[in-house]
Amino acid sequence: MPRKTLIPILTVFLLTAPSIAEELGDGTDIQITRSWSQQPDGWTYPMAIRVPVGEPPERGYPVCIVLHGNGGNGQGMVGSFADLLPCHAVVAPSGYESSWNICGERSDAPDLDMIRELVERLQSFENVDETRIRIVGISNGSALANNVLITNTNPGLDAVCAVVSQLSEAQHRGNAFHAASGETDPGEDDCGYDQVVSPITGRRYLSICNENDGLIPYEGGESPVGLTFLDAREATFIIARLMGHEGDRLEGPGESLGGNVHAYDYLDGRVVHLRGFAGHGMNKVQRAFIPTFLGDCTEPPDCPEDLDEDGSIDGTDLSLLLGHWGDPIEPPGTGFDLDGDGIVAGGDLTRILGFWGACSG
Repeated sequence: MPRKTLIPILTVFLLTAPSIAEELGDGTDIQITRSWSQQPDGWTYPMAIRVPVGEPPERGYPVCIVLHGNGGNGQGMVGSFADLLPCHAVVAPSGYESSWNICGERSDAPDLDMIRELVERLQSFENVDETRIRIVGISNGSALANNVLITNTNPGLDAVCAVVSQLSEAQHRGNAFHAASGETDPGEDDCGYDQVVSPITGRRYLSICNENDGLIPYEGGESPVGLTFLDAREATFIIARLMGHEGDRLEGPGESLGGNVHAYDYLDGRVVHLRGFAGHGMNKVQRAFIPTFLGDCTEPPDCPEDLDEDGSIDGTDLSLLLGHWGDPIEPPGTGFDLDGDGIVAGGDLTRILGFWGACSG
């Protein structure tokens, strides 16, 4: 079964995990309640859950957290993505007032705090692979997914897919990533995204945007949602550099995938941008790329952080990693390159420390 030893979540796990090992199922009641200015007495996020039928993989199910667009809800998303990702458990929360708090939405809820707790809660279930928690966000949910990428430091959250909303200038400006230190406010500069943050590396990232999107301008600029966006291809390049890309931005038409969709691939597929022509949505080619990118039914190697293969991640593995510090690794994602950025560096150390302890059991 999956290892259950993530150091960053140990305290939360001890406070929230059931006393008897529990498995995630369709009827699991995950209650996350938060209080803020609009709901001083507390509000509980509704959760829709779909878990595959049958025995889970040896390491547990990968989980995809699906974030709806403005005006949507989790119940409306979970079935569609359960069909798209048949080997994932799919968890779809609903935002307050059917929206996610990015800038000028109806909600000022602490959604990032909710996502942090949701990821940690999911990692406590015995039939979940705690190293493969993913997020797919659509439109308003895509903006939240980008905020999660920027601020969340849980190494088990390994992939983010942002659909029809690239980075805004509030999220990245002056060569730095930003987050809101308090409640967002459309009346403030950059909606109150006033805190410089350093995102962790090692994650995979998929951006899906369309040249004819009437809501989020593909080439960047002001939007009716109240934010100014970066050029979609530039935004993906910025994230590729964060994840270890050292070359230039990919130019030209990109690789044709059919259906008027073109791909720009960084770091051997770890960071990918799909340029399409599907308005503020996805066509069949773009939608079908998501399970390919996430490796929906592909089993990962067991315990890559256990470098000496002794069944635990401990001081020996740490020493081995430090002994190769700064080494370039080819191909990326093999050997001591645990985060797939092609070099032994801080992202690999994060994974060793994050999964410290027994490899299985």
